[in-house]
Amino acid sequence: MNLFKTELHRLLRRRLSLLFGIVAVSGLVLLSVVLWFNSESEVSSAEQAYGEEQAAVYQAELDRCKADEGYFTDERNWGYDVGEDYPELSHAEVCDEMLSWGTDPSDHYMVYIFDFSAEGVWMLVGIAIVGGLLVMLLTASAIGAEWSSGNMANLLVWHPNRLRVWGAKLAASLTLGAVALVAMLLLGFGLLYLVAATSGQVGELDGRWWEESLAILGRTVVMGLGMTVLGAALAMLGRHTAIAGGVIAGYLIIGDLLVRLAGFAFNVKYPDLFSLYTWVGAWISGEMTLFANVMSANGEFEDQMILTATDAGLLLGAILALFAGLATWSFAKRDVT
Repeated sequence: MNLFKTELHRLLRRRLSLLFGIVAVSGLVLLSVVLWFNSESEVSSAEQAYGEEQAAVYQAELDRCKADEGYFTDERNWGYDVGEDYPELSHAEVCDEMLSWGTDPSDHYMVYIFDFSAEGVWMLVGIAIVGGLLVMLLTASAIGAEWSSGNMANLLVWHPNRLRVWGAKLAASLTLGAVALVAMLLLGFGLLYLVAATSGQVGELDGRWWEESLAILGRTVVMGLGMTVLGAALAMLGRHTAIAGGVIAGYLIIGDLLVRLAGFAFNVKYPDLFSLYTWVGAWISGEMTLFANVMSANGEFEDQMILTATDAGLLLGAILALFAGLATWSFAKRDVT
């Protein structure tokens, strides 16, 4: 008997797999329909006229600022010397910094135009994360059900090599996860592109866009597969689906908030380092800037730290390896009965 094929077949035949598949496809279709109804392909002449009128008002205020060196010290405006906060900028540049918003007519359009090139990739990231959560729950549920029903003990009678059994389960889960995530991304891409083409703007999908987008989505898929391994490892350690789900939900809902608060309470310089979300964000986006929990006399943050995808990958990989190693040790050494 081929253990890998058996495990893959068992995962595919579970009713939860069918349910999650229906939920995923239905969610993608619903997202696309809602987006299609809320997006416009172009701005109406009335909206364009209103935007241009408002932009002219903001531009006039900006021009008045540049013509008056005492604009910011006037009590009718700001009432203090804003230039002190920007000593390296000229007065005109400070005016641009503080008042340039609103000079573009598009800032005042009261319609939403879905731009695939600007928003599509991050919507796909969200789709992949949700898909990863579904696969993680499916994997944890499958392993937990085997322990609860006693099927794990029966399986080991026929296949006493525990490491081989555990490896087959992980391989089947990762294969299903990879196929499911890629399929969701392809379907999501097609639906979102269709929405942009019919009720929005596709934008410019040049070589740089494809390079950056594929890198972001690739890292997101890898993270989704890591979530799958984590779910399997927690279920193997706890020998129950509820334990795996409880640990994951507990951290996502309460645990992350507690570690953030602890970082601030102990006056840690970079409290966001304690949050798993920070490292996940750095991994997906490729880079994230953290600000120190210390402010200078002028009210600005003094120090910054830049986290790269490599930094995040090393930490997240170490956490994943720890749980996978503990699950492997537990399955290999603990009594199954």
